[in-house]
Amino acid sequence: KKQPVTIDDACMFLAKFANGSMGTFESTRYARGRKNFNTFELNGADGSVCFNLEDPHLLSYFEYKNPTTGDKVEDHVTGWRDINVTNFEHPYMDHWWVPGCTIGYEHTFTNAIADFIAGLDSGNGTEPTFRTALETQKVCDAVLESAKTGNWVEIN
Repeated sequence: KKQPVTIDDACMFLAKFANGSMGTFESTRYARGRKNFNTFELNGADGSVCFNLEDPHLLSYFEYKNPTTGDKVEDHVTGWRDINVTNFEHPYMDHWWVPGCTIGYEHTFTNAIADFIAGLDSGNGTEPTFRTALETQKVCDAVLESAKTGNWVEIN
């Protein structure tokens, strides 16, 4: 039996950016089979990058050109590559386990607190800030307004 939905269990919105690019954002609390599928993916003319919190030690990368020459290559010889971001060459990793042992969700908070303390010590700010939170709230408010009015809402 179909019943009215009175909670925000799913959301999707389209965004237009000042530089002309677009973005799609989607969230749901009820994606069956997903435990913590927090992802972001950026796609451009020459490549793409994707992160998935369910597999936090990998960054998936696609480049539409030959890494040696920079020339674009035929579609049939291109493909995604996984970059292991828990090797010692990457930030933070020299403070954790030996190569091959990944860090988890909880370690990201330790890294964030370390950045915050280092920012206090050096006098340099860290991200995110309260300004970042304000800008995020403006986006959320614009999405709600757009859903009510059916119109694009510009954010200044």
